[in-house]
Amino acid sequence: MDKTQSNYRELLRKGLKDEYDSAVRGYDVLGSIAIIGEQGRKGRIIADAVMRVNKNVKTVVSKAGAVKGKYRKREFEFVAGERNFIADYKENGCAFRFDIRKTFFSPRLSFERKRITELSKDREHVVVMFAGIGPFAIEIAKKNKGSEIIAVELNKDSYRYMLENIRINKTANVEPILGDAKSVVEGMADWADRVVMPLPMSAERFLGSAITAARNGCVIHYYSFGDSSDPFSESGKMARARAKDMGFTARVVGKRVVRPYSKNRSEVVLDIRIGKKSKSKKDKNEIKKRKKNKEIKE
Repeated sequence: MDKTQSNYRELLRKGLKDEYDSAVRGYDVLGSIAIIGEQGRKGRIIADAVMRVNKNVKTVVSKAGAVKGKYRKREFEFVAGERNFIADYKENGCAFRFDIRKTFFSPRLSFERKRITELSKDREHVVVMFAGIGPFAIEIAKKNKGSEIIAVELNKDSYRYMLENIRINKTANVEPILGDAKSVVEGMADWADRVVMPLPMSAERFLGSAITAARNGCVIHYYSFGDSSDPFSESGKMARARAKDMGFTARVVGKRVVRPYSKNRSEVVLDIRIGKKSKSKKDKNEIKKRKKNKEIKE
């Protein structure tokens, strides 16, 4: 445990006393904004501790509800400091600006964005579905100047900030599209070398569209939820079945638990390599049988 975290816990123990164990003590920092999980008196005590140990934090807000709706928005309640909801956040060598009330952004996906960026190669065709304010697309684009990245987002506010973040990071090789990911990606048949699907709540509904866009050998980064005791098998079986129904093959080439979601569920990611259309074993046997019958008749 580093000194900052140690000091933070000590301040909370003094302030919360008997409530320490039951309080939601974790927090996220987005530039000068800290996001905590408590409100009221507990929230004020936690906010004071956060600001005392993080000198760059000028604003503390509390989560006032769950992420919800097709735009994945969350309500926040101002707790302490300057009343500000515009974050200026830096991650993996890129800078992002956004309104936390109007857009979805999770700093806890920082490692995933770095991981996928490192897996990506120059001159790839990349599709980022549910692109938000652009972090996946921009980080990939900044590393790979010769790649073409299409970033699709439905939320107009997120799209507007994505445009600004593309300008800030000078990533002209990102093409932002405002629209529904399903309909946009279905119109890109056999185009993508890599597809990123960071929408675990409902990505299953869009997997067929992603497979349609895939070139032979394309890798789809598919985020979903799984049972904590066996987190990958459910998503893996579903992906292979969907690909097979469409005449493709799907092979899991990487997998990772991204984070715990609840007591019994975990958010996971599968890296799935899509193979070109192929005849099923049944079809191949039928073709062989027809050929043999033809030879006999001749």
